[in-house]
Amino acid sequence: MTALPTRTLRYTADGPAVGGVVSGVVEYTALGSPQPPTTLFLHGLAGSIQDTRPLASGLPGRKVFAHLPGHGRSTGPDPLSYDVLAAAALAVADHEHATAAVGVSLGAATLLRILARDPGRFGRVVLYLPAVADVPRAPEAVAPHRALAERLAAGDVDGVAAALLRTQPAAVQDGPVARNWALRRAKELVTELEEEGGDPRRWLPLAAAVPLEPRDLPGLHRVTAPILVIGQEGDAAHPSATARRIADALPTAELTIFDEQGALWGHRSELRELISGFLSPAGTSQR
Repeated sequence: MTALPTRTLRYTADGPAVGGVVSGVVEYTALGSPQPPTTLFLHGLAGSIQDTRPLASGLPGRKVFAHLPGHGRSTGPDPLSYDVLAAAALAVADHEHATAAVGVSLGAATLLRILARDPGRFGRVVLYLPAVADVPRAPEAVAPHRALAERLAAGDVDGVAAALLRTQPAAVQDGPVARNWALRRAKELVTELEEEGGDPRRWLPLAAAVPLEPRDLPGLHRVTAPILVIGQEGDAAHPSATARRIADALPTAELTIFDEQGALWGHRSELRELISGFLSPAGTSQR
């Protein structure tokens, strides 16, 4: 896949959780019409700008895709935290005047962190496959990410592919489409690591962290913007119960739960229509 031209932007984060004032660089690319609306896209753990592009299909306006710290050429302090990720995401959103946002897994958690601190920052938000809110992930949900980081650090393409498959719905893990995707993505990740360096094990604190404090989840009632929460059954890495719990805490949330075939694997067209309809300035999503 041809690499997209990207640019970088410096950001700062501060507060007790990050040990004072820290700074880093966030990498992003912008595509589409310069006319509003502008939508920010944030990928999942071990994901990339390319991973979120299919979710932008059919959207009007400008689409901005960012690499969260620890991914691509985006940098941040160790240990990485949601405060750092949120600061990087907001730097891009503010610079590009984004009025809507779509977050996938880790990206969804980052948006939850932003909404808890600034409920009115975005006019519309899509939380796609949220994996965690205010309760840490179960050990079995963290295990695939630990294996992924370890195998990636070792340059083991087959091991990385196997770990990536474990983050997908159980019903699709043995299918050729998911297996081909996992192998292709594994090769990309190993190549990226060889070219850019770094230690993927620095992702692990994020896999075990939570974006919200216990008091934050009830505080989401202050969010007035329309929110679309998307989950799927049979996905241990992104439990549908977490999507339901987040939707229950957001007074304006719409919830869609796909079946065990997964949103992207089994219902790609429906997923795209759902997101584009929800983010359309003149429309709302169809359940």
